Amino acid sequence: MMQNPVNQAGCVSAPPPHPTKKRRSFWQNISNYAQSGWQQAHSLWPHRRQRRHLLTLLILGTTALTISTTACISYFFVRGLILDNLKEIALLKLEKGTDEIDRWLSSRKAEIETIAYDPTVSTLNWKLVEPQLQRELYRLKEYFILSLTQPDGSFINTLGNRANSKDRQHFQKAMAGQLNVSDPLIGRSTKVSTIIISAPIWALPPAPNQVIGVLSGGIKLDKVASVANSLQYGSDSYAFALNSQGVPIVHPNHNLIGNIDRLAPSFLYSPDPALSTITRQMIDRQRNIELVKIDKKWVYVGYAPLKQVNWSMALVIPRENIESQLQALNLLTSGVAGLLVPAMLAAIWLIYCSENNRAQAQREAMLNRIAGRIRASLELDEIVQSTVEEIVNLLHLERAAFGWYEPQKKMLQILWESCQSDSATPALKFEPYFVGNVLVPSGKGEPIILSSDTLAEGVTQPIELKANSYLAVPVQTQNQPQGYLICSHATQWLWSREEIQLLKTVADQLAIAITQSHLYSQTQDQVKQLNIALNELKKTQTHLVQNEKMSSLGQMVAGIAHEINNPVNFIAANLPHTSQYTKDLLDLVNLYKQTFPEVPREIADFAEEIELEFIEEDLPHILNSMKIGTDRIRSIVLSLRNFSRLDESDKKLADINEGIENTLLLLSNRIKNRIDIVKNYGKVPSVECYPSQLNQVFMNLLSNALDALDEIDGLDKIITISTGVVRENGGKFLEVAIADNGPGIPDNVKEQIYNPFFTTKPVGKGTGLGLAISYKIVVDGHGGTIKISQPPGGGTEFLVKIPISNRK
Repeated sequence: MMQNPVNQAGCVSAPPPHPTKKRRSFWQNISNYAQSGWQQAHSLWPHRRQRRHLLTLLILGTTALTISTTACISYFFVRGLILDNLKEIALLKLEKGTDEIDRWLSSRKAEIETIAYDPTVSTLNWKLVEPQLQRELYRLKEYFILSLTQPDGSFINTLGNRANSKDRQHFQKAMAGQLNVSDPLIGRSTKVSTIIISAPIWALPPAPNQVIGVLSGGIKLDKVASVANSLQYGSDSYAFALNSQGVPIVHPNHNLIGNIDRLAPSFLYSPDPALSTITRQMIDRQRNIELVKIDKKWVYVGYAPLKQVNWSMALVIPRENIESQLQALNLLTSGVAGLLVPAMLAAIWLIYCSENNRAQAQREAMLNRIAGRIRASLELDEIVQSTVEEIVNLLHLERAAFGWYEPQKKMLQILWESCQSDSATPALKFEPYFVGNVLVPSGKGEPIILSSDTLAEGVTQPIELKANSYLAVPVQTQNQPQGYLICSHATQWLWSREEIQLLKTVADQLAIAITQSHLYSQTQDQVKQLNIALNELKKTQTHLVQNEKMSSLGQMVAGIAHEINNPVNFIAANLPHTSQYTKDLLDLVNLYKQTFPEVPREIADFAEEIELEFIEEDLPHILNSMKIGTDRIRSIVLSLRNFSRLDESDKKLADINEGIENTLLLLSNRIKNRIDIVKNYGKVPSVECYPSQLNQVFMNLLSNALDALDEIDGLDKIITISTGVVRENGGKFLEVAIADNGPGIPDNVKEQIYNPFFTTKPVGKGTGLGLAISYKIVVDGHGGTIKISQPPGGGTEFLVKIPISNRK
């Protein structure tokens, strides 16, 4: 079968018909009409061009003068703003370095001050102090020596050297009660350039506010030098630091550096007046950045003071390092100035092209409007429906439609359409000839103009086609069937190249929008999956945070329990003896009363004064109260120890149901006939666990349930205990559920119930450790979970899951 030729518009043309005079006359009339219309349009062009040309010249002249003046003013204004911003950036870089040194010195001062407050150091006994200082020296890596100075200035350091620093300023300030940092000096014992940080040692009570000595630490200038070396702002830039006298303590030129013991010239007396002025402002602790000439070179010098010590730092930056960043502005200004004249010439030329561009602008505006409607939504139905509606309205078409072509069925299914009439278009069936000659070539991406001559003789058509009125534009989409954008005019129409190009662009935009809609649908599904994964991640994160919190608190309460246990045991051990001694003394007093009924007047008066009879009656009660309080403290300490020491015994196989029964037996006194216990025990295997610890968990949960039921008034008080085996995440767990029909736990409390010492019970009734211990036993000790929920009937339910060994 012969293929259709391609015309100049890039479209597939129909096979030529048999030549007839009638058809030649039709095309000749069309050609003459088009040519006359073109000549008429051009006859109006010179007049319009002349008027627009004169007006444009006037506008261009005025605009050029205005732009030139504005450009000069704007250049200097913008240049000043950019330069100020660049200078501020350089100054901020310097201040970042000074802040780093300040933080470093602040930390060192705090360390020395903390050591000076140590009671051992306050003894000034070197034999006691030296081990402490050696330990601190090992811990504090920044210090290489620590010294203890007596009030007379004699000191001994951790290197074993002795000397006297009575004339040192840092010693004198420390003896005056000041924590201070010295200027660099040469250590009298180490012979190394050092910064000394000194802190006063205060006398212990009862003699407060009295300085009895000085603790000093030596650190090197390496940190300050390191920070200064890091303050680079391009090549040939450098930083230096001055002390309060203007003497360099850090400088790239080591010959200029001085200290207290090695004098060096101060920059205040520099022969360079600019450097001398900068030094004066640094000594006055000012902050600024200036352009000055030092050593016959223009440089920007930024300076800022340190807060922790009376020093200042400066950053010297060559002028070109900062102003080189203005080159873009200079080039832009030069380019604008150089392009101003060509731009005016180009504008004049644009006048002659404006008429041609007007039609193009209209088409682009039309395209932008259509593209805007296409991009206004990510829903496929809305995208395609709005597209065909806009095409019909803007191009004044009879019909526009979109459909998917199914090669197997040779069917173009019209899914969305818009037309001027109210009639609907059914799905269009294409015959084999129609497919082979029209739609297959269109798969190459070129639109097809279909005319009545395209059809072979004897082929039945499902629709009536007018010559050159039908245009099919392929829509190439990713991962989608072949789509077609179909347009038709009400009458015979010559499709221009611009119209075809416009519809091709619309088809490209539509293809992108359809692909984005498909990706959006996929993204929505992925977002749902990510939300599910995020919720699971939050649950896991909460579990990990709780585990870490329990581990840290376990270590803390272990220390607390240990510290409290010893004095409590001492009191508890002596209380029985005290009670016995008191009883013996009271018996002795009664025996004296019986043996000597006649009591001397002085003894009788004293007995009445101290209220002997009341003491005899009240003293046993006091001792009994002390015993109760001691037992209470020991109970709390025992709870703390249980909370922190959950691995003291080995695991063994145990019957959980039996453990619950034993716990209920211990609580039988509280249960009696007041509360119904519903037991739903399942057939569960023995579990490898710490039986006593799990019994403690059951005891805590059942006790809390009993306390909750005591708060309500009613006849039906029920505790339900259920056990069974469940499978989760490929694992096997023994599940214990303990539920009550009490008042329940408020939502604002549920997040805190596992926190140690948190309790809603009255003072003296609960320690707040029961659920914290239970959580640690189940989660940390057994690798299980414990969760709280509210049953449908109300109340509270605790669900405990213990993993079952794979061997069982």
